[in-house]
Amino acid sequence: MSDQPQVPSSVVVQRDQDRLDARLAEGQLHGPAQITHAGRPQAALSYHHGQLHGPLVLFHPNGKAAARLNFTAGQLHGPARFFFADGRLQREAHYRTGLLHGEVKTYLADGTLVEQEFYRQGLLHGLVQRFHPGGALAYRGSYHLGQLVDTAETFAADGRPLDARGRPLARPLWWWRRWQEPPPG
Repeated sequence: MSDQPQVPSSVVVQRDQDRLDARLAEGQLHGPAQITHAGRPQAALSYHHGQLHGPLVLFHPNGKAAARLNFTAGQLHGPARFFFADGRLQREAHYRTGLLHGEVKTYLADGTLVEQEFYRQGLLHGLVQRFHPGGALAYRGSYHLGQLVDTAETFAADGRPLDARGRPLARPLWWWRRWQEPPPG
């Protein structure tokens, strides 16, 4: 047996129209790899001693990126971005050792923000806001390590608070409450 490290070798695995092109070192996937279906790219990824490590790109059937992720030692780690088939941003998040950690934003196809959340070690932590398609606030809640801190607030698309049954507050009452609030600033 030699003490010399093995030289990486290429490996191709074909199954019907799916194909994996990768490199092996010491019997494990190591280095860049590509997955295709009928000749179209499905994923570009990289391995380090058999574990996903580095950037990973998933592709829509039209060839545009569907997701751009990062891995460290087999776990999602770092920024993650997901895209609609036309290339526009759908969701952006950040992972730390496989768990959501930090701000997460989700968008409609027109670019409107529909959700903003904050995570700590995979648990909701901080302000969570969801928005109606027109951009008006629909939900607001504050979380601490996955637990809702106070009562969450929900709103109709016109901004009126919703009651316990999900019905908007009557306009005259809503106007009256807003009129009684001290001016901002």
